[in-house]
Amino acid sequence: MLNTGRKLSLPDDELAYILAALRAGVAPAKVARELASGKHIEPGVARRFVDIASAHLWLAEGAPIADVLTMLEVRHWSGRSTTDCRGYALEILWAAQQQFDANKDNRNPAPKETKYAAA
Repeated sequence: MLNTGRKLSLPDDELAYILAALRAGVAPAKVARELASGKHIEPGVARRFVDIASAHLWLAEGAPIADVLTMLEVRHWSGRSTTDCRGYALEILWAAQQQFDANKDNRNPAPKETKYAAA
């Protein structure tokens, strides 16, 4: 079941570390293990952080939300029911979307004035 009460957003430094590792081609499971071993984070929480960062990366690259949802479901298919996989994927996608929207809000929406703007 979707649990929106839990805070699953990542601190900016954690997100940057995970995104850099994923972009470099490091396997998500390895990134989660490194995150768990080095920062006193439970393995399940580290895996969630990596999943949030992966979804954030896919959304930033323009992947359709339905595809991101499917990738998250399939990533954790073994040993879970289809309903559990869908719930987990929705929770992760929601957290990634919140993180993505928060990063978009930090951008400067006002473009620079052009060189020949009227005064």
